[in-house]
Amino acid sequence: MSRAELRDAVIASLVIAAMATLVVSIFSLIGQESGEWALIDSLSIGLQAGIFTFVVVLFLTLLRLRHISANPTHKEDKEETRQFLIGLGQNVMMSTPEGLSHSWTPENKIQIIRGVITLNLIGLRPEIAVSLVQSLVDNRPRLGRLRLVIGREDSWESEISTPNIRPAVLQRLRIDAERAQWQIIQSKSSVVLRPTGTPPTKAKVLLRLTLYGPLMVPSMFFAFRDLAGAEAEVAGGAFGILMGILLTALMASHRDRTG
Repeated sequence: MSRAELRDAVIASLVIAAMATLVVSIFSLIGQESGEWALIDSLSIGLQAGIFTFVVVLFLTLLRLRHISANPTHKEDKEETRQFLIGLGQNVMMSTPEGLSHSWTPENKIQIIRGVITLNLIGLRPEIAVSLVQSLVDNRPRLGRLRLVIGREDSWESEISTPNIRPAVLQRLRIDAERAQWQIIQSKSSVVLRPTGTPPTKAKVLLRLTLYGPLMVPSMFFAFRDLAGAEAEVAGGAFGILMGILLTALMASHRDRTG
């Protein structure tokens, strides 16, 4: 499991926990009689619910990531993909007169960084960078999640000797990424191509509902009912059931984004 995957799992769990904290606090405040400590009590109950939700969601997410990382072919597949991309980069460089004498070498610029195959395109001419991106799109069935380092927009003014490839690469991706079933996630200096994922089959959805539903719904019902207290146990229990159904539905409909 990479640091990037762990970070994403924590962020997703925090977002869901924050939503649970807000909703439970509102439900608890509505269910309580107005008093001097009503707001504080509601916030306390909401915070407890948020912590509980965070732990549950994070546990299930880490369990899934551990299952993926424990696959003995996982790292081998990435190294095999890296070697394929190195060959792809060499073909692109050899197809242009500028590429034959270029200092940019695929062996050094294509690496596995924090579990993600990363292509550093800085140093390429825009037309060569676009050709490489087009090759990635053409070979999409063999590729999964990729990270392209294309530089910061505000740093090119001082880098006179380095062509600004960012606009050309992004324009090419906006045209072809959706067709290639890649989601574009931009950052200041790079762009991540994340597979949009394959939806689960009806049989797999039914199996997940059968496995997760009987566990999640009762657990969330009793947890939120007890957290809400005697004065708001009905509202807390109802919210727990809704949260259990929501989490079960999310897990049952989870897309496979590994390809």
